[in-house]
Amino acid sequence: MIKNILSFFKGFAYAFKGIVYCIRTQRNMRFHICAMGAVIFLSGFYELSRSECTLLALVFASVVSSEAVNTAVEAAVDLTSKGKRSFLAEKAKDCAAGAVLISAAFAVAAGIFLFWDREVFRSIYLFFTENPMYIIAVIIYIALSIFFIFGINNERKE
Repeated sequence: MIKNILSFFKGFAYAFKGIVYCIRTQRNMRFHICAMGAVIFLSGFYELSRSECTLLALVFASVVSSEAVNTAVEAAVDLTSKGKRSFLAEKAKDCAAGAVLISAAFAVAAGIFLFWDREVFRSIYLFFTENPMYIIAVIIYIALSIFFIFGINNERKE
């Protein structure tokens, strides 16, 4: 029984290793994480209901998990094709990438439905004009995000 419990928790360790691998090696995963941070910050200007917050969480999970599955498909295809160009391998990778694109497109659509409100846009504008220190914070966030997305060496270790 102890062995089964340890095995159960070892599965979590493997899952976390996979998440870390995706973040370290996948530029698009890092982009999605930075975009989520920006959306979470901006959602503070809205009075979102519990169901709207739940929708945001589901959209975040959909995009990030589809990116992780895409990474897994690419790794499996690369392993089996061993550097050879194959029509089916290319299609598998394209379809997995397409799944991420669909998920991200629906996330953008959900964001537009949730956040398109001219009055809130006005209040965000007024907030930043009245609090210029937050503009500096946003610039720093953008700079750090760019470094996080593009500055990390994303070479895969075999």
